[in-house]
Amino acid sequence: MLTVYDVLPRWARQWIAPFATGLAYYLAAFGALSLTVGDAGIATLWPASGVLLATILLIPKRRLPVYVMAAAVGSLAANLQARNPALMSIGFTIANIGEAIIAAWLLFRRASDAMSLVRPGGLTLFCLSSAIAAASSATLAWCIAGTRSTGFWLSWFATDLLGILAVTPLIIIVGRHLGQRRSGQAKTMPRRAFLALGVVGVSAVVTFGQSSYPLLFVPMLAVLSATFLLGPVGAAGGVLIVTFVSAIATSLGLGPQSLIDAGPFGRNLFVQFYLLALFASALPVASLLAARARLIDQLREKMRLLQLAEGAAKVGHWRLDFDSETLTWSPEVFRIHGVAQDWPLSLEAALAAYHPDDRATVSANIDKALNGEGCFAFNARIVRPDGSIRHVFSRGEIDSGGGSGPVGLFGIIQDVTSQIEHASALEVARASAEAAAAHAIRIAEIDPLTGVANRRRIETVLDLAIKAGVANRSPMSIAVLDIDHFKRVNDVFGHQTGDEVLRRTATGAASVLRTGDTLGRFGGEEFVIVLPGAHADTAMLVAERVRSAIESDWREPRVTISVGVADLHDGETGEDLFRRADAALYAAKSEGRNRLHIAA
Repeated sequence: MLTVYDVLPRWARQWIAPFATGLAYYLAAFGALSLTVGDAGIATLWPASGVLLATILLIPKRRLPVYVMAAAVGSLAANLQARNPALMSIGFTIANIGEAIIAAWLLFRRASDAMSLVRPGGLTLFCLSSAIAAASSATLAWCIAGTRSTGFWLSWFATDLLGILAVTPLIIIVGRHLGQRRSGQAKTMPRRAFLALGVVGVSAVVTFGQSSYPLLFVPMLAVLSATFLLGPVGAAGGVLIVTFVSAIATSLGLGPQSLIDAGPFGRNLFVQFYLLALFASALPVASLLAARARLIDQLREKMRLLQLAEGAAKVGHWRLDFDSETLTWSPEVFRIHGVAQDWPLSLEAALAAYHPDDRATVSANIDKALNGEGCFAFNARIVRPDGSIRHVFSRGEIDSGGGSGPVGLFGIIQDVTSQIEHASALEVARASAEAAAAHAIRIAEIDPLTGVANRRRIETVLDLAIKAGVANRSPMSIAVLDIDHFKRVNDVFGHQTGDEVLRRTATGAASVLRTGDTLGRFGGEEFVIVLPGAHADTAMLVAERVRSAIESDWREPRVTISVGVADLHDGETGEDLFRRADAALYAAKSEGRNRLHIAA
């Protein structure tokens, strides 16, 4: 739905707000001058300065000149209408406009947030800046008026300061509140606000509508009650209501101030300082209450974030109080234990939640901390009411209460079940991988029929033994053995029996070798023995034990072996050494088999 504002040209819309500011300044100034007291024409309060200061604090800085000019026009019009001389009207306008500019400059100069009624420091800065600005304005007006009366200066100072303190906070609060409402961040003003401020209005009317009883304490109680209920809105709104009611009553000659033995000027000055005292009582209280509410909100938000962090990390905190012997848990600890937060909590119940096999460890660690032996940390298992088990890590230490001595035991507990399960899964995977690797190695290096090293493995062992012998200048030998008449065994008894003979030969030979010797099947019925550190005579002794072990096996078919032995000569390679041992083997076969022969 379009409004009149929406259909106006852009240039016209830009001038509406400044025009409204000038009009509001004029109306506020005209109303104050209409309620002047005494021949000097001094108003009880000057709300126009409060209107201008609030406007300066709320609008963008780039548009300040337009708003200030509009307010100056309104001020000059009000002064001229009050029949002040032209030069004096101009001077008073400069004094009034200047004080708002001075206050705003002091506020902007000292704080990024020009005014914050919910922060004691911001409220103090606002009051101090307002007082300096009002004093400057009073001094300039005092010089322009050409009077030597101290009362004039005090009244002007109190009038302008009261106008700023009573009006500016309320406009600031309402302006920010409306801005939040437009953005959907604020709630509708509750009904109690109207009731509380209505009570303030009634108390002000009752107090200042009569001149028989000094009931000045009644509005103060009402304003403080509104402050407790509404915060800064109640304080600023309550003070403003009392200010306007008292100003009207003073202009009519009514109010408890009439009981004072003084003239109209003195009574008006008394009302002004009463209102300043009312402001000094209410708004600081509102600031402290707002600060407390802000701290509570911050604490609530931190607790919410702490609970989110604990839930994400599956870490809870607990505390045992020594004096009351009470145990407290954070919500995450209840979740880790799998119980509701109304679960009857006690130290005994907490210990009973641990696995029976772990309770002694838990108790020992807690006793260690209680005996002053420092902090503790342990891993244990918790048995939930549904029977499931959770692995937890707990760490605790003495709570010294800020240096006043041990007052409790504080700690954290973390659900590490997933980590334990992952570690277990990794261990299973590692064992499986190692087994697979060992199997692969066995397949790659072990002869599948006899279970001894295959040809590739025995060649590798031979090369390593030769390198070690050369490097250490130590002897080494090899023995090459062959089953005699093995083809006949296959032909007569079959290949299955032949395979069994190969296995019996490998087993028998391996059983009499030295530690460190390696037996391998080189191919067919031929085997090789690598003998590191063995001279030729030692190799012959080992070869003879092997030959005897095979010959002494009485299982059918009985077989014998022939063996060729060779020791390493300088400069020989593995192939050279094997060639000489193989030649010795064939020499043994030529000599009648079942015997040894050493290479030349």
